[in-house]
Amino acid sequence: MEKNISVVIITFNPKVEILKENIINLLKSSIVIKVIIVDNGASKSLDELKSIPDVIIKHLGQNRGIATAQNVGLRISQSLCSKYALLLDQDSEIETDLVSKLLDGYITLEQKGIKLAAVGPRPFDLFENKKMKASIQRDIQIFEGFSLTKQIIASGKLINLDVLDQVGFMEDDLFIDGVDHEWCWRAGRLGYKIAIIENAIMKHRLGDARGNFLGFTYKIGSPIRLYYQFRNILVLSRRDYVPLYWKLRNLIGMFLKFIIFSLKENDSKIRRYYMIKGFCSGLKKDKGIIDKPFK
Repeated sequence: MEKNISVVIITFNPKVEILKENIINLLKSSIVIKVIIVDNGASKSLDELKSIPDVIIKHLGQNRGIATAQNVGLRISQSLCSKYALLLDQDSEIETDLVSKLLDGYITLEQKGIKLAAVGPRPFDLFENKKMKASIQRDIQIFEGFSLTKQIIASGKLINLDVLDQVGFMEDDLFIDGVDHEWCWRAGRLGYKIAIIENAIMKHRLGDARGNFLGFTYKIGSPIRLYYQFRNILVLSRRDYVPLYWKLRNLIGMFLKFIIFSLKENDSKIRRYYMIKGFCSGLKKDKGIIDKPFK
């Protein structure tokens, strides 16, 4: 196979040693042109990676959101004449054969007549120590080892760059939460499919920790993420191409999150501030980065 994939890794204060190990594993693949690191922070800790051949580092100087960072990486990939771009988060654990499995799967499905926008691996949640599978809107197995789904997470998403001409880039205004799913739904509206390559397994952490409330396990992230989650749920729920099950699940989930994070967590005052502010911003259809963080 010819070299035709650029890898785009989005970072924000990453653990450099883990990132370096991932880069080395990625560059062992004979089909990777470059590894493009788009840094959403202001730290110079990534400078030691500049000595690795075929690594491009783009510092944004501030946190401009995952959507904008991904778009910067995708445009660099296009400038390198790559056919595909693989999006990754800084905390995913990459096996050396992940890239080839994803590309092989993509090509196999295309040859079977599937109109693809992107494929992804089967994520393995390191917190819950199991493969991540949807419990409501289940994936549909179409061939042995291949499943169709409505959406996949950003990390591990292999995109055919030609598809961007029709589907467009990631939505900058969402900033972070919902960016990955919204792009998949937008592609689906245009007749494209999203697939999971089942033999490509990627270890990943969703959130920073886990909590338990009355037997219900929930994800714990940074308090400010609640602002973007609440706001973007209300923003996306107004759109006709967003699946109904997602709207219902997340609108109900907002209510449950407000109760849980108001009662359970030590920093409940901060979390309440961001949840209420996110709700109000969602009603007003605010966009982009938060205007008044908690002080």
